[in-house]
Amino acid sequence: MKNKFLVIFIFFLINLININNKLNSQTLDIQEAVNLAYKNNPSLKALKFAISASQAGEKVAISGYLPQITLNSNEQFASSTKGPQNSTTINASQLIYSFSGPERLKRIAKTETEMAKLNEKNSQDLIRKDVEISFLQTWLLQEKQKTIKSLEVAAQQTIKKSENQDRVNLLGQNDVLIASANYASQMYNVYAYIDELSISQDQLEYLLGNSYKTDNNSPELVWDFNKNTTVNPLDNYYNLALKNRKELKLKDQEIAEYEEYQKYYKYNYLPEFSLTGQASRASQTIANNIGINLSWNLFDGASNYYQSQQYNANKLKALQEKESLFQQVKYDVQKAYHELMAYIKQLTAKDAAYKQADNEYNLAKLNYKIGLISKVDLDNSMYNFENAHFAWLTAKINVAIKESELNFACGYPK
Repeated sequence: MKNKFLVIFIFFLINLININNKLNSQTLDIQEAVNLAYKNNPSLKALKFAISASQAGEKVAISGYLPQITLNSNEQFASSTKGPQNSTTINASQLIYSFSGPERLKRIAKTETEMAKLNEKNSQDLIRKDVEISFLQTWLLQEKQKTIKSLEVAAQQTIKKSENQDRVNLLGQNDVLIASANYASQMYNVYAYIDELSISQDQLEYLLGNSYKTDNNSPELVWDFNKNTTVNPLDNYYNLALKNRKELKLKDQEIAEYEEYQKYYKYNYLPEFSLTGQASRASQTIANNIGINLSWNLFDGASNYYQSQQYNANKLKALQEKESLFQQVKYDVQKAYHELMAYIKQLTAKDAAYKQADNEYNLAKLNYKIGLISKVDLDNSMYNFENAHFAWLTAKINVAIKESELNFACGYPK
């Protein structure tokens, strides 16, 4: 028994440690950020209610094929009779078939449901793009912290060196002013970084739809910057965009809805068949009847005809808008693709500059050890290295952002 309690205690202790580690780590990756935005965004919640409303509309439409039953009961008092006179009537009707009836209305309602679902997916795509870009920009600013610290150290060491040289009259007045101006400019970048990071974090928090900060500290954003980007031929992205862009699917559903409305108003000129029945009782008299009802709209001033023409015109307009969307989608893909290719080439150049700065910093550390350069020169070399590293990371982020925009232009294919 003691061994069982010991095992249970160890099990709970391990779980408690794991929970504490998760709470203390406070990390957030890009997929978690997107999922958090999906969960908290009020617009997406509203669109889910719109889907529910459209689905209810389908049920309303098809309910026309269910029996329609009414009950009427009257109590009448007359001076010539003793007591109240009761009459009760039950009317029932059952639609047998209608060319423009519930089935046609259900098809219209179903297109509206599909449009509501596509609106939700389209909004998700827009939210995902904004969150991914904001996440990457904020991650980059978090990584910039090392560069800013190196800049601060290098600036302070340089101004101290200039002040010492000025004390022994090794610098002219103009050189002192130049050194002071450079120091002020560098320290401005240090102080401005804090505000820049806060603005970026606040924007990301806004897009996530809920505060993701704990104890006033933002979690560490996690992103794999070693991931390589693979680019396929441009035509592949065209095909993906035409297949996956929600705007094109929405326009197809809009056209389908206009076609259904057009048929609905045309079919209003065709007959409708119903089965009717009535049971009534008045005083001691009971009567029942059953029959078939034929309803046929022979002439209504051409109202249904003109409404059918109206939806036909709307359909033709939507077809032209779809053609315009094709051109817009093609341009979106072209723009994102060529910008991605340009940033990949820029990354290659930044990669070479980063390797050069790394080599120079390693040489500076060796020269400092053997006394060939001063601490100020070493700090400046470290700043140049951190600056080159940040420029390389910036190029990586630019590539990642353009890759995200290209995926968005293609409708986020699975």
